[in-house]
Amino acid sequence: MPKLPETTTRTAADAELDAFNAAFDELGFGWHWDRATMAEFAAISDDNGRVRAYVQRHHPHLLKVYDAEFLSGLVVDTKRRRVVADRAGMQQNACA
Repeated sequence: MPKLPETTTRTAADAELDAFNAAFDELGFGWHWDRATMAEFAAISDDNGRVRAYVQRHHPHLLKVYDAEFLSGLVVDTKRRRVVADRAGMQQNACA
């Protein structure tokens, strides 16, 4: 029997991960989160807190130059803007 192609189901967690990575790319950060990274910070309930914890754990040298609140706010604001733009694009495509 021929093997059926694998299907991938995107979850809300995948969309969240993509949104973070798109924000990192747009901001020129060389960061990339995967599912393990998201799991590492899953106990933190808000995006700002996740980004702050990530920077503190993985890029503490940045805190010598930038405030943790500034960095997390920059990432989260960019992420939110990307999500809104992506949703608007999806709605336009659905109407076309």
